[in-house]
Amino acid sequence: MEAPAIAERDRRWKAADDIMARHDVDVLITFSDFGDQSSLQRYFTNFRSSYDYIAALLYRGQKCDLVMTHPGAIPIAGQLSWATDILPTAVPDNMAGQNSVQTPSVASQIANQIAKRGINRIGVAGMEYFPNGWIEAIREANPAAEFVDIWDDVHQLRLVKSEGEQALIRESCRISDVAWSHVPDIVKPGRKRYEVLADIEHILRLEGCEDSFNLCMSMPMLQQPLDRNPYSALPIEEDSVYLIEISPRYLGYFGQQTNLVATGPVPGEMLAAHNAVNAAREKGLELVRPGADLVDVGAAITAQFKADGFEPASPSFGHAIGLELEDYHIKGAPFELKEGMTFIFHPMAAGHPAVMRADTYLITANGYERLTTGDPAAMVL
Repeated sequence: MEAPAIAERDRRWKAADDIMARHDVDVLITFSDFGDQSSLQRYFTNFRSSYDYIAALLYRGQKCDLVMTHPGAIPIAGQLSWATDILPTAVPDNMAGQNSVQTPSVASQIANQIAKRGINRIGVAGMEYFPNGWIEAIREANPAAEFVDIWDDVHQLRLVKSEGEQALIRESCRISDVAWSHVPDIVKPGRKRYEVLADIEHILRLEGCEDSFNLCMSMPMLQQPLDRNPYSALPIEEDSVYLIEISPRYLGYFGQQTNLVATGPVPGEMLAAHNAVNAAREKGLELVRPGADLVDVGAAITAQFKADGFEPASPSFGHAIGLELEDYHIKGAPFELKEGMTFIFHPMAAGHPAVMRADTYLITANGYERLTTGDPAAMVL
């Protein structure tokens, strides 16, 4: 399977151009950090951040500068990114050639490009996340600069996946299914938890994922021994329960599948809670379709929990997934589902933290499709 093609670039750039026109801005600045935890830069350039902050300047008229921190990444970006120009860090133009101690930076290069083009209205996606130093550098170069937060429109664009994006998420989910098929072989009493996680990661890499987020956590949560190593050296125990999450990332896009795995019988209260979260999720899914409001889905989940003698742990019962593992957090606020969105739905019962079953779902024209295929029941080895 190939990375998003030029047609996908054109679709995204045209949509961004329309958003900029609506807000009367002439450039949209996005950035990525280590590993693309903030992924909008990658969304518009198709380039994975490897070393440090990098910024994309997408201009009206669908031209794009990519400003790189690490000089070694510049030729790589030239081959792999969609950007029309790849630029290094720079000092402010008004200091160029001077005997200055000013260190070249991404911020100064951004400021130089904006000042050179005479741009005053600048679009950003989430003002609270935009680096303060960049704001200062831009305003120093152009005191008339005005920042316009267009996060809502840009985020909505990213949440609705094209067919090409859906195919990449499907592949991530397939890879997750493969890893889950090996869980009975790798979750064995006596093995260290880091060995379990290493085996999962190895399987995912063999299947083509670029990285992943995985968990092997003893249950009940926070009631079992802990150590300070996030990849715990504690052993898998007999007659114990673990929460296993497997979330591979394929060509930028995540899929997720999470469940309880037991090396003996699941304790009665925990099993009842797990059955309740599955029933609540299925009741909520009956309402999932384009045009549905997540508030109504949450109300159906709550009603099912109550019918089974439980309360929901919180208004949250999942999150959107895509270029970021948690691309929109469900939090009880109105939110309209649209065809092409992808979500993880995992309600939890009060008093039973992390007792869950999580799957990846695609919102389709007539409802939804579950993209991960594992058995929702707790896995008893």
